[in-house]
Amino acid sequence: MSRQRIVFAGACAAALGVALVGLRSIGQDSKTEVKGALPVAAPGDQVIVKREASRVIDPHKYRISLAVEPKSTVTLSAPFDGVVKQAQGKLNGKIGSQTEIVRLDTTVPKLVVVRAEAAYKVALNEQKQAGDKDETQKALAQAKVDVAKADVDLAKHSLESCSIRAPFAGELQRLLVDEGQFVKAGDSVAIVVDVSSVKMEIPVDRSTTVKGKSFSLKIESTEVEGNVEAVLPLNSRFDALRELFDSVASAIVVVDNGTGQFKAGQTVYVPLIPRQPVIEVPASSIANLPDGQRKVQVVRQFTVRDVPVVLMGSVGTKRLFVSGPFAEGDEVIYEASHQLGDAFQLKPAAAATAATGAGNPPPTGAGDAGTTKAKSPF
Repeated sequence: MSRQRIVFAGACAAALGVALVGLRSIGQDSKTEVKGALPVAAPGDQVIVKREASRVIDPHKYRISLAVEPKSTVTLSAPFDGVVKQAQGKLNGKIGSQTEIVRLDTTVPKLVVVRAEAAYKVALNEQKQAGDKDETQKALAQAKVDVAKADVDLAKHSLESCSIRAPFAGELQRLLVDEGQFVKAGDSVAIVVDVSSVKMEIPVDRSTTVKGKSFSLKIESTEVEGNVEAVLPLNSRFDALRELFDSVASAIVVVDNGTGQFKAGQTVYVPLIPRQPVIEVPASSIANLPDGQRKVQVVRQFTVRDVPVVLMGSVGTKRLFVSGPFAEGDEVIYEASHQLGDAFQLKPAAAATAATGAGNPPPTGAGDAGTTKAKSPF
């Protein structure tokens, strides 16, 4: 990135309320370091600022939708072909374990049970008639009884399967069929979820995320604390984030939901997914706002602006990515001879020199600051 130094001089700035600016290449920078607290810049002061052009990256490049998921989700399916006799349950309504949700028509399964029981009786009768005459006949009769008994059990199981029940206590999320509808074996009929706790898979910094530890995230407008259930290799849908972080992984975070506050599908926000433009800056440009939040100062149309930022990944030891409300054309300040307040206005020193030469003398009473001329940048 190109870097330049800005020299602020007070040719006529005291009257205008702005500082004056001149440009010279980084190769001409003074080697002298400022010791101790920097003076606060005032209108008319001569100030030297080092800054570099920024490349603003659209955050949509890294935009990934995250949502709350239930602890468990089960899609109930039809066990065999049949007609839906009854479909009941209120969407998002509470259901108990083994609650019947869908019932298929039982006419055919009941008849199969009757036939199987009749065949079982026949087998028992044949076994009695065989008596103790022959061991082979006795074994054959017993085998027929066993087969008939198994057929009865299978028929009863099929009859019971007509009632499709919830495998656990939870909520009915979707009812996918209507009464009278024909379904085939394997067709989905309902979705049941357990929302006693909720989970989400999110991108995390592998170096700071530990299984079993707490993790802070945001569900819509609510800040919550979750527990890291597992740290996994990065999900492929998060691959774009590798550009911003040295070590990134996926984590399954679980949040207790005993009160039912959170619902499946709610939006989740995490720090590693930037919501504002991203730029690469020198580490020396990072400072603190009064509330403790991090900031970067930029020159925007000859005005100094404090930009609150979220720190992303580092690039070596001297640079890092940050996310904040940056604009095209912003120049990042990474060193200055004075403390510059937000909205402090600047003006090139060359412009001040030209204005003085055109017959615009410095204002009376401006003192030394008003008579100081900026050195020519070239």
